[in-house]
Amino acid sequence: MHLQTLTSRLLALALCLILSACSDIIPGLNIREGGSGTHEYRVVPSQEDSSFKVVQAAPLPAYEVVPLSPDVLVALAKKPSLDELGSVPSLLPSNVPPEYRVGPGDVFFVVVWDHPELTSPYTGLTNDLTSQGRLVAADGTAFYPYVGTFKAAGSTAGELRAYLAEHLKTVVQNPQVDVRVVAYRAGRVEVTGEVNKPATLNFDDTPKGVLQAIDACGGLTPGASRRRAILVRNGVIHQIDLGGLLSGAKPVPNPELRPGDILHIPDQSGDQVFVLGAVAKQAPVIIQQDSLTLVQALTNAGGIDTTRGKDAGILIFRPHRELDAKISAHIFTLDLSRPEGMLLASQFQMEPSDVIYVKATAFAQYNSVINDLLPTISAIFYLVDTNALIK
Repeated sequence: MHLQTLTSRLLALALCLILSACSDIIPGLNIREGGSGTHEYRVVPSQEDSSFKVVQAAPLPAYEVVPLSPDVLVALAKKPSLDELGSVPSLLPSNVPPEYRVGPGDVFFVVVWDHPELTSPYTGLTNDLTSQGRLVAADGTAFYPYVGTFKAAGSTAGELRAYLAEHLKTVVQNPQVDVRVVAYRAGRVEVTGEVNKPATLNFDDTPKGVLQAIDACGGLTPGASRRRAILVRNGVIHQIDLGGLLSGAKPVPNPELRPGDILHIPDQSGDQVFVLGAVAKQAPVIIQQDSLTLVQALTNAGGIDTTRGKDAGILIFRPHRELDAKISAHIFTLDLSRPEGMLLASQFQMEPSDVIYVKATAFAQYNSVINDLLPTISAIFYLVDTNALIK
């Protein structure tokens, strides 16, 4: 008798769960249209102890729902790209590089023809030109016999040649002097992040661009972003279109590096697009060096799950990066059941941190609930059958 009562109560509970789940509770992610989330919640450290707590911040600006159309695609295509830097000059093969000027830490080697005692006073000790050369000190000065200490930093090899020849006339008649830089140490650029050999590179008499710096550091790691690089110059951050440089899909100039620059290659975490909802595989999709369209993102996620997905309902959430934006996000809507929907999806370019959500049909929601509750229901009916056998 007690078993029958327990079984009846369990059946009633299961029925209530099914009815409520079909109307409101859906396993997994469930996004309803017409919701009004107007506040932002943040996790902050608690002042009482070492734990954390959730607090409500200021109200968020409203979001804007934008149905995708050809006009919207045209407007989005007018947004500036990463390579529109303006203040960063490009390294072109046709450019004639300026003559190198020595700086602190550099070493130059001097040859005085027919006067080996002035050329290489340490020849008997070593044949290393760097150890025999003249070091430019930290204050920019250098020393040479019979010339003394003089200001060398900022001079080209030709200017050093003329200066030494003029001042050696007191000890050598009509001196023939040659000067060559044998160690470049003054100008440096830091290359950090996802390269195989992060390093400090020294500038020499040949100009260097972003591509040359990456090559000198052993190339990119498998986890490196193929889309963007970050250049820090005089405290100003510039976004570099690395994808354009690597893919060749469009002509993108190679930004020229300067001494003191920091070139950082980020990982792929900032190039992710998230595909959720009724798709075969809910997972992040990486924007590689080429662009990523909505169709490509859905394809990489295994396509729309035909048993659950409603291709007429696709939402793309795009948050605003600007802190003072009047709206917090754009929500693009697309109807793939119409012929033009697929054409728009093939042209819609995804951006990092976009969230694609494919809505599920009501029938799929019902099936999902049943599948989740079926083990419990089966156990209940097993109890009923066992009770019948006992009786």
